[in-house]
Amino acid sequence: MGRLTSLAVFVVLGLLGISRAEAAAEFCPATLVSDPVTVDGNIARFRLGAISPRVISGTVRLQTAKGWYAATFDGVPLKALEQNYNDQGMTFSHEDYLSDDFMVKLPARDPVLYAYVSQAQAKGDTFLNWDRFGIVDCSPTPFSPKDKRNSSRPMPPLSKSPIQLSATAISAPFEGTCAEPFSDVTVTKPGPFHYPAILGRDDPTARPTGVTVVVVAVGRDGSVVDAWVWEPIGTPMLDQAVVDEARKAKYAPAKAFCGNVPGFFVLRSVFTQ
Repeated sequence: MGRLTSLAVFVVLGLLGISRAEAAAEFCPATLVSDPVTVDGNIARFRLGAISPRVISGTVRLQTAKGWYAATFDGVPLKALEQNYNDQGMTFSHEDYLSDDFMVKLPARDPVLYAYVSQAQAKGDTFLNWDRFGIVDCSPTPFSPKDKRNSSRPMPPLSKSPIQLSATAISAPFEGTCAEPFSDVTVTKPGPFHYPAILGRDDPTARPTGVTVVVVAVGRDGSVVDAWVWEPIGTPMLDQAVVDEARKAKYAPAKAFCGNVPGFFVLRSVFTQ
C-alpha cells in the first residue's frame, strides 16, 4: 500500500461544499464564492455562498486601484445548487448554497482587485446556528489582490434575477505595510498518520485505493477549529485516519493585509496498492 500526500490550500473566496453528514466550520455567515469580475468597466459581478441554506444581510467591501468601496445588501436567500467535481477521473458531487449574482455598480470605471464580506447576519440557518450571533464582523480573506489565478476561468451564466447594488466610497479599512501582507494557512508540523491495521489484514491486495480530501479550519491563532472529510475514499476508517492526522498537525494562520486571519487548509491523500 502506498500513499501520496499533497498539501494544498483552498482560497477562502471559494465555497467549501461538504457532505451534510460531516462536521464543518465557517468563519463568516457568508463568503464570496469566486473572485469579482468587472463588467462594463464599473460593475463588479460575484456571488455569495455558505454551507447551508439561510437568508443573508450584510456588507461587501471592494478594493480598486482608486480606493475602497462598500455595498450593503439585505435579505438575500442562499439556495441549494448541486455541483459536480472531478478529481483524477473520479466524479463526485456536493450540495452548495449560493445567492443570485450581485451586480455592484462602482462610481468609477476601475477593475476590482479584491473584495470580501466585511459584515453579515444570517436568518434561518439551522446547521451552524448563525442566527444566534446576530451581526458578525468578518475578517478579510488571504487572497492577494495581485493573485490572478482565476482570471481565465469562464463565468457561469448570469442569474435570472441578479441583485443590483450601488457602491459608495469608504476610507481604507487597513493601514500599515509588511514584507508579506498575504499568505495562506501553512503546516508547521505534520500530524502523525496511523493506517488502520484491520484494513487488508487478511488480504493486503484488498486494501482501499483512491483519494481522501480533508478540510481543516484554522483560527487566527493557528488553532484547529475543526476538520472534516470533503471527498471520502469510501472507507470510513481510512477517512477518519486522515482527519485525525490533520487535527494533530500544527499550523501557522493565514494573513491578510499584514494581520492574522482565519483560513482553511486541505490535506489530500492518495492511496495506492
